[in-house]
Formats: sequence, C-alpha cells, structure tokens
Amino acid sequence: MNCTVLLTIVSGVLTFVLGQMFVKLVIEPVHEMKKTIGQISHSLIEHANVIANPGVPSKEVMHEASRQLRRLSSQLHAHLFLVPLYVVTARIFFLPSATKVREASTALIGLSNSLFQPTEGIYKESAQRVESICDLLGIFIAEGDRCPK
Repeated sequence: MNCTVLLTIVSGVLTFVLGQMFVKLVIEPVHEMKKTIGQISHSLIEHANVIANPGVPSKEVMHEASRQLRRLSSQLHAHLFLVPLYVVTARIFFLPSATKVREASTALIGLSNSLFQPTEGIYKESAQRVESICDLLGIFIAEGDRCPK
C-alpha cells in the first residue's frame, strides 16, 4: 500500500474523530443551553397567568409552574459547567455571561417561590423578575410589555 494512501486514510479518520469531539464537547452543550433559554421564554409565557396572579390558581397549577421554573433554573445553572471554557465559548456563540446566567437562575428561583405568596407588591415584584430574567438572557420583550418605570 502506498504511503500517501495510508496518510490520507489516517488524516481523514483523525479529522472525523476531532470533528465529532468538537460537536459533542462544544456544539451540543451550547445548543442545549440555547434550548434551555428558549424553554425559559416559553415557560414565562405559558405560566404568565400563574405568575401574575399568585395564590389564585389551584395549588396543583401553582406547584407545577413552580417546579418547572425551578427545573429550568437548575438546568440553566448546570450549563455553566457543561459548556467548556464558558467565558470564551459564550463570546463566540453569543451566550449570556456567567454572571447573567447566575442572576437569571436566582431570579427564576425567586419567581418560583413567589407563586405562593399573594402579598401586597408581589405582582410588581414578579413582573420585574420576569423582565430581569428576559433582559439577562437576551429574551425579547416589547417596550409596551415592560414594567412602567
């Protein structure tokens, strides 16, 4: 067998293996993080009636919304460890900074906790948390849907 043919085969296999490693170790975790951010956006809209009216829906509905927000907070936070070299990768793939991810994760937990507290001022606080989460994660909110300043 010719040395050139062997070198071509080896370099082809090596290129394939390195490409697959890059996809599995970098691209897939970034994709999963972006997917989680999309799920957060979806969940904030889906549970807007529960978030805006704490204590009003049934306990089962409030618990389900709370569990989902906590799960998404945990997933979001976990991505900081799953995405390799997060600081560098975040810049390349336009992900939120690690600080913003932690803040959004904390705000999601706070929002989850506030679903059971129909106290005075909780409505505005919840709306501000939703707005903060969206701003931190780069989720679009129309100017008319923002809290009055």
